[in-house]
Amino acid sequence: MAQRRKIYIPSRSGMGRKPRLDLPDKISNVNKPANPEIQRVQGIMPDSKEEYWVALALYKLHIDFVFQYQLFGGRKYKGGQVVDFWIYTMPLPTPLLVQGYYFHYATAERAARSKLNIMYLESRLAGKANKPIEVMDTEIPTADDAYIVVKRKLHR
Repeated sequence: MAQRRKIYIPSRSGMGRKPRLDLPDKISNVNKPANPEIQRVQGIMPDSKEEYWVALALYKLHIDFVFQYQLFGGRKYKGGQVVDFWIYTMPLPTPLLVQGYYFHYATAERAARSKLNIMYLESRLAGKANKPIEVMDTEIPTADDAYIVVKRKLHR
């Protein structure tokens, strides 16, 4: 007679039995697309995977850009800023900021500081560049989504 397989297994808490679940070995990879490994962009290591994905999207769209572009003295001077991407669009360049929710909008203080920085950037670049574009990390969970979002926000 064939041996019967146990349907239930004892629980660790000792509070009865729980059903045995037979799951595939690598269930975590079933629905997730493979994302590329993070590499340097123009010789600079990106601070996040989202920045890298946006760079890949810009390369795929054949758009010229400068990564980590310093404005008004960069981090060396008070009032200076570093824009994640300075995109050469026609007729004026476009600054693109990749914003992480936790670091830029998790608290009211961080949100106010981020909005103030964007408004400051807008006023200083008025007539010299287009309005800054924000790409939130929550908008781009994968590299493919980054391509779609960047293409939409740049109107390509």
